[in-house]
Amino acid sequence: MKKTALLLLTISFSITAFAQKPLHISVKAGLSFPKFITNNDAIAYDGGGISENNVNPSFYFGATINIALTKNTFFQPGFTIIGKGTKASYSSFLISQTSGKINLLYFEIPANAITYIPVGKGKVFLGLGPYAGAALSGTAKYTSTNTDEVGPDKQNIKFGADQDFKRFDFGGNALAGYQLSNGLNIHGGVSASAFKISNSKDTYLKARNLVYSVGLGLSL
Repeated sequence: MKKTALLLLTISFSITAFAQKPLHISVKAGLSFPKFITNNDAIAYDGGGISENNVNPSFYFGATINIALTKNTFFQPGFTIIGKGTKASYSSFLISQTSGKINLLYFEIPANAITYIPVGKGKVFLGLGPYAGAALSGTAKYTSTNTDEVGPDKQNIKFGADQDFKRFDFGGNALAGYQLSNGLNIHGGVSASAFKISNSKDTYLKARNLVYSVGLGLSL
């Protein structure tokens, strides 16, 4: 009972301490440039492998809250809706060539530490931290070519322990940008999954997300 009371008291003090610090809300939006990190040299069960793995441009938008830790250092949690995926080509003995796009849409919660450095009339900022994401939807559109036929196909991607892709994605991200005195900023970043996002047992499909991004933000 005493330990529970002490824990609740500690949490109450922590919440009160954060509530007393100035909070700065920002919104952001921009372009994402995702692709998969895969083992392109591995051989799949049908003798094939990934011959190309390229960026599949998408978008993102979201919001963040800056919680002051020191004068120029902030804790920055938030949320982001972001498009991920890849463009890939796969070759095998059974199907001579398959090319297509995988489009994934995630809801992410980043939690970064941000440092601001005054430069000119604005501030340079640098950030680093982890993120946790949950897949909202996904589609795969591809064209298969063999000796008999050429045909496009499209399907919805299923998420779950026994489906095409895992529902959750965890990783790290880094960002940098410049903020003007009016609160407008331009920023870029990179993020990568810490674990594979596909459920395939084939080595070549042990994919992880890699995303580059660039966009604009505004401190409200």
